[in-house]
Amino acid sequence: MACLAFPTTSLNLHEFDTNTTRKSTEEWLFSYLKSPRTPIQLKTLHAQIIKTGLTRNDLVFGQFFLCCSPSNSMHYARRIFDGIPRPKLFFYNAMIKGYSETGAHEEALRLYSLMRSQSIACDSFTFPVVLRSASTLGRVSVGEELHGLVMKTCFDSRVIVQTALIDMYCNCGFSFNGRLIFDRMRDKDVICWNTMIAGYVKCEEFSNARELFDQMPVRNISSWNTLVDMCCKCGDLDTARRLFDEMPERDVISWNAMISGYAKMGECEAARRFFDEMPKRNVVSWNVVITCYVHNRLFLEALELFRMMQVSDIKPNEVTVVAVLPACAHLGALDLGQWVHAYIGKSRIKMDVYVNTALVEMYGKCGNLGEARRVFDDASEKDTFLCSTMVEVLAMHGNAEEAFGIFADMRSAGIKPNDITFVGLLKACSHVGLVNTGVEYFKVMREEFGLIPKVEHFGCMVDLLGRSGRLEQACELIKSMPMEPHPIVWGALLSACRIHGNVKLAEEVALRLIEIEPRDCGNYVLLSNIFSKAGRWDEAAKLRKMMRDKGIMKKPGCSSIEMNNGVYEFFAGDRAHPRCKEIYEMLNQMATRLKRKGYVPETSSALQNVSMDEKEQVLLYHSEKLALAFGLLSTDNGTPIRIVKNLRVCDDCHLFMKMVSKYYNRQMIVRDCNRFHHFSEGSCSCLDYW
Repeated sequence: MACLAFPTTSLNLHEFDTNTTRKSTEEWLFSYLKSPRTPIQLKTLHAQIIKTGLTRNDLVFGQFFLCCSPSNSMHYARRIFDGIPRPKLFFYNAMIKGYSETGAHEEALRLYSLMRSQSIACDSFTFPVVLRSASTLGRVSVGEELHGLVMKTCFDSRVIVQTALIDMYCNCGFSFNGRLIFDRMRDKDVICWNTMIAGYVKCEEFSNARELFDQMPVRNISSWNTLVDMCCKCGDLDTARRLFDEMPERDVISWNAMISGYAKMGECEAARRFFDEMPKRNVVSWNVVITCYVHNRLFLEALELFRMMQVSDIKPNEVTVVAVLPACAHLGALDLGQWVHAYIGKSRIKMDVYVNTALVEMYGKCGNLGEARRVFDDASEKDTFLCSTMVEVLAMHGNAEEAFGIFADMRSAGIKPNDITFVGLLKACSHVGLVNTGVEYFKVMREEFGLIPKVEHFGCMVDLLGRSGRLEQACELIKSMPMEPHPIVWGALLSACRIHGNVKLAEEVALRLIEIEPRDCGNYVLLSNIFSKAGRWDEAAKLRKMMRDKGIMKKPGCSSIEMNNGVYEFFAGDRAHPRCKEIYEMLNQMATRLKRKGYVPETSSALQNVSMDEKEQVLLYHSEKLALAFGLLSTDNGTPIRIVKNLRVCDDCHLFMKMVSKYYNRQMIVRDCNRFHHFSEGSCSCLDYW
């Protein structure tokens, strides 16, 4: 893994001795301030400026302000600036530029307004920076006011100012105004051409962008990159590839544009091929491919690439961690997720709401609810998405009361809930059987917050009613839906039929589902399982034959477990693991020991019409049991075992896990497709309600 230590730099103020002249001190300070400095170094330099009497030196002080931006020391710079009785234009320009570069565009505009109120005239350096802030904020009225001032002060002939105006208008969606300025310019440099082309791309006027590109007298690498990026964004990868191949020279931006284009279209293999061929990569290159893998649910590949990044010369940034944490969450890779969390702290990556939300989701989905709650409680800023994620995580773990508490806190703090918030609340009700509370939340979302229930909310309500045995009410709710019932809704009802053994209704629902989703294996399998449990083996066999005839494959049960910095996957009856012999021996020993303690396999979970012994063997080799045996073999006594299952945990595995937790004195945290199960001392947190 990459070293987490940061290189330290110290400021050597003894590079000049006490006899150094004032002139050489000035030159040394000016030179030293041209490179980025840490906040501590800047304070030391400020002290040196005061000590040497250079506080009235405009050049040194102006450069000091410029140096504050890269080190995120604008607050410190502002305190010094506010102490200057009559700041000069150079100081204003340096401060406005610093605010703009650090994304504090509102502050940049406020300082510009203060400067104007002091009757300080702008120059050609002021306008481009202020225009950039106005365009970033979409303040076209401010931009137009600046345009008028530019013309009034006769700066409208400066190419740099005209280019900034073009950029402002295009960023605000007024490409026509930008083109008017462009056409009136006598002298256009390549930057101006590139800005107009990029402006058309931003306004999605792709034909105009291509036409202007073809008219360019001279192109540079940025011109080509803009057009390649345009083609990628509009999905024309063939043209993008032709342009890429025609480029006289390419830089990392050219390669990144192509990778992003393939990633956007979900072509992970092509994106990875380009990535592997890159002569030089930057952090964006890594982030794009990692994000591509995550969006396409290739989580193992995402983590493998992240591990490669750790041993490269590129350090992950906040975009990387927000991309990789969902992969950790899905796979239950808690150790790697904790490493990423530690890296965030040591790298001083800002803990904004995006990073905090990703961390809460990661810890929650990896089974460490306590740490998820700590991250949430420590967050300095909470928004709707962070709160909704916390509600959803608590719901997954069956902590309904805590989820309701977060919602109450949101109300008190004036944080408006969204659709996702109520999905989490309704799931929390469903997992613990709080029907009346769920009905109340379903009512509140409409009447108090004006949120129209979506398919997901109806699915949660059908699940809530169905699990509690209110199948008729669930059917009535489906009939009352304002939209066509989605497979999610019918699937929730079918699952309820399985729980309560209502074969007749299950047949009706399954037929609807098969009509809507004829290629979805889950619908066939669930109905087949309902038939099997009811002893209707012939109907179950017919359904399975229908699946075979249609070429529909059953989704295999898969369980993953993180061990020794790796994620291991097991399938039912899997013998691919190098320690396969030990795992099966361990499982057989466990079954023998637990049977002595009263374990009787739930053979109703074995849905094949075979002998009792064969059913028991099939059940014993379910994927979660294989993962559990591997976990017991690979960890010390008392170590919690975390397993992620892609399907619902069957009744037999649930019973088996409860008994293992008691007689092997182990805590087990198992996440299936519905919720979390915390097994401890012979019981489960779900209270056998899942």
